[in-house]
Amino acid sequence: MNEDMHGAALIDRVIARVREQGWPTCEAPDLDEPAPLAPEVLDRLTLPGGRPLPPSLRRWLAFDGSWLAAVGWYEDPAEPVLGDRGLGATAEWMYGDSGGMASMFGDFEGLLPAVCLPLIGGCDSRRLLYLGSPDSTGEYPVLVTDIDDLPYVAVMYPGLDVYLADLAEILDLDFDTYTSLAAHPEYAARMAEHAENTGLGPDGLEFHELDLDALDLAD
Repeated sequence: MNEDMHGAALIDRVIARVREQGWPTCEAPDLDEPAPLAPEVLDRLTLPGGRPLPPSLRRWLAFDGSWLAAVGWYEDPAEPVLGDRGLGATAEWMYGDSGGMASMFGDFEGLLPAVCLPLIGGCDSRRLLYLGSPDSTGEYPVLVTDIDDLPYVAVMYPGLDVYLADLAEILDLDFDTYTSLAAHPEYAARMAEHAENTGLGPDGLEFHELDLDALDLAD
């Protein structure tokens, strides 16, 4: 594993890029004056359930707490309180009503019951951080949702680290499909962990592929 391609080390590269040139995409909120989270605030901040922050998020918040507030993670960038919305509520927040399509993501919560945090990117497709189970590096998967046909969910990035690096355009990533990183030489192993942990598999799932009866029995 190339350490510079993962976790806090990769976020350091993102920070250097953003400091020098800003975000290369107009989709990202501006970050003119980074506002680092106070060390004592960062030390007591946890994920829902008291779990530690993934390395990428901890490193980013040490650089700036305002950008994720602008993205919609919390209201107070000086004292963040991470949200508690599930996939259905997060999808409705990201898409609006969308002809009732967004509400169908609530049916995925039998498979994906953990808290979700919205990210920027896409129109019919959106991205979010899913706080289910971390991979072996301590990072949580970034999922893609899509409403172009039937609601669809898949693992798109192995963590916030790789998502932010792609947003900053410091990695040469080729997305023929949403799940292309499953075959990436550096990220395939982490993608496979998340594909198994989430139950979404390597290709993701459309709404019609959900076994709702089995999910109801599991509840």
